[in-house]
Amino acid sequence: MLFALRCPHIASIDRQPFSGDGILTRRIIFTLLALGVVFGRGVDALDAADGLELRDGDRIVLLGNTLIERAQTYGYLETALTIGNPGLGLTFRNIGWSADNVFGHSRAVFDAAAKGFGKLRKQVADAKPTVLIIGYGSNAAYDGAAALPAFVAGYKRLLDALAETGARIALLSPVRLEKMKLPLPDPAGQNENLALYTAAISGIAAERKLLFIDLFRDLRADSPDEQLTSNGIHLNALGYLKAGHLISGRIGAGGKAAALAIDAGKPAGISAKDARVEGLEKKGGTITFKVLQGNLPRFSAAGGAEQVLRVTGLRSGDYALRVDGVEVVKADSSQWKAGVHVGGGPDYERIETIRRLAIEKNFFYFHRYRPANWPYIYGFRRHEQGNNAVEIPLFDPLITEKEAAIARLRVPVTRTYELSRVKGGAK
Repeated sequence: MLFALRCPHIASIDRQPFSGDGILTRRIIFTLLALGVVFGRGVDALDAADGLELRDGDRIVLLGNTLIERAQTYGYLETALTIGNPGLGLTFRNIGWSADNVFGHSRAVFDAAAKGFGKLRKQVADAKPTVLIIGYGSNAAYDGAAALPAFVAGYKRLLDALAETGARIALLSPVRLEKMKLPLPDPAGQNENLALYTAAISGIAAERKLLFIDLFRDLRADSPDEQLTSNGIHLNALGYLKAGHLISGRIGAGGKAAALAIDAGKPAGISAKDARVEGLEKKGGTITFKVLQGNLPRFSAAGGAEQVLRVTGLRSGDYALRVDGVEVVKADSSQWKAGVHVGGGPDYERIETIRRLAIEKNFFYFHRYRPANWPYIYGFRRHEQGNNAVEIPLFDPLITEKEAAIARLRVPVTRTYELSRVKGGAK
């Protein structure tokens, strides 16, 4: 009991669905104690969350296994951090590698596995991080409790090596496996292993006072029908969207959703949170005003819009909202009085453009640091087709071009909102 109190993360595991009776919690605690895995106070890792503040010009490097590598094809985390911190010139590099581990074995490619660690260090150094987000443990957990001490030792060795970068560091837990329909197996047993490795990573973070983000515990579906993975293991688009929200909520400003309130009575009034509203005009059945948000709005982790507009004092009937001339939502007066979530329109198109640019930039950087046909470019066959390596730096201006476009789009612009009574609506 004393151990559980000193390690809140482990104490919370018995609240997971597959461990309602607390048996798994006791098994984890006894296993970790038997293996000699030492934990500090879990709260230290949580307290470190306030200490990882993003700064202007930060280079955020994503390092890890398949969880990290696949994130580059979705772009949700980069987009969330970018629009949540519009005043900061953030740039990103994804150097995730499928099936990699804390020893860098997958990065060895044609060399001996032991050489992978040196390649990992060079890839990190070349990316020039000021912030590192690290995600390991999901594939290592398949080796079970017996391999946990080696994993912990390897993770500490990795962090010792990365200390030379001077980067601020956040550690991610593995993602919980989802139960899928037959013939896919029940993941309960492997989730026990993942819980062990999650607790170990939490302990490492606490010991070193690093930010720990618990995707195993906090990344959850909102309903039984909702799936966050494509096959029980790998996150799908919704999974990466939610993971991006969780991670960005713990790093930097995180972004705030604007809440706007308009009183259409006499005299008309305005109140706004995390936005500036001005120029309110009423003409006939139409209300017009201008909005400048503190940051671009985002879609919520549940897929809906987070920006809320509440309008009181409307005559009974239906009203449509246009933003810069584009209709984005329609609701009746009672719904507007309660508050309507505003999604779609120019700002959301702007966000999607940022995400697409991030994905395109990631494509170029992937082929910059990890080109196809490696043996012919840098390897043992590099002399057979001439000096192909000279072409690799040509990716750099393409990357810079995408980042410049993102920088132009990340800052909100003033929008004109127009709420009009719909003809033929209820009186």
